[in-house]
Amino acid sequence: MRKFKYIKTPKKAVESQKRGFLILTFMKIQKISEFQHEFSFLSSTENFNAYYRRFLESDLGKIYSAIPWDSLVDTFGIKEKTTGSKMLFSPKGRIALMFLKHYTCSSDRKLIEQLNSNIDYQFFCDIHLGFNRLTNFKIVSQIRCELADKLDIDLLEKDLFNHWNNHIDCQNQITVDATCYESECRYPTPQKLLWEAVNWLYKQLRETCKILGIKMQRSKYRKWKHRYTEFSKMRRKTNKKRKPLTRSLLHLLDKFIKFEQELRDTYKVQFTKKTITVVWPY
Repeated sequence: MRKFKYIKTPKKAVESQKRGFLILTFMKIQKISEFQHEFSFLSSTENFNAYYRRFLESDLGKIYSAIPWDSLVDTFGIKEKTTGSKMLFSPKGRIALMFLKHYTCSSDRKLIEQLNSNIDYQFFCDIHLGFNRLTNFKIVSQIRCELADKLDIDLLEKDLFNHWNNHIDCQNQITVDATCYESECRYPTPQKLLWEAVNWLYKQLRETCKILGIKMQRSKYRKWKHRYTEFSKMRRKTNKKRKPLTRSLLHLLDKFIKFEQELRDTYKVQFTKKTITVVWPY
């Protein structure tokens, strides 16, 4: 029983292509199982220009051509390392990987799997793997965290607007997808709020002690940071785990608040939104 039906008339061939039937048309396609001899695929390095032109003709290639990569790299402030081993992805490739994740709508693991096998994705991310394969899918999360720390949305929007303003009809209007509001929605727990308060106050105290030239108060911050990280990764957070963590974070926060008040009284420290002013008592 034949699995493929051969069509001779051009009209039927065109109709079958539009409908998506699994048939053989006039395209030069051969089944690998029917080959009786060895053959070699076109080398992507020897035929780079042909592969690159093919990539630019695709939908992903059109998106690639429309993005101002150089200005985005400057906005993020990402640079190549001058010493030591080079990073796997270039600054441009790291930003492109985040675009590609949104384009594919896939998980980090699936994204790396597709990147290994799709040369168009490799062109988009400014990387050529050849016969090698990426196995560490956590690199996507690492790059995402790196870009999140350096992201300035206002500057990024300016760069994109300056590059696309000729294609924008109503430049005085802003259309925003609801996804940007959903990303700001949070479901904080008491433990999460306590940890954010402890973490923020700890950083402020370290900066204050650095300015004053004194030692930071001894605490078990690193210990509880490690325990909170383990707690946040737990799928099921029982009362047996929540209560000790909550009690300890409350104790640590109270200790930091008292130390901060002591600095205020002793060194006449004045905190503002951007600076720390110190008025010495002597």
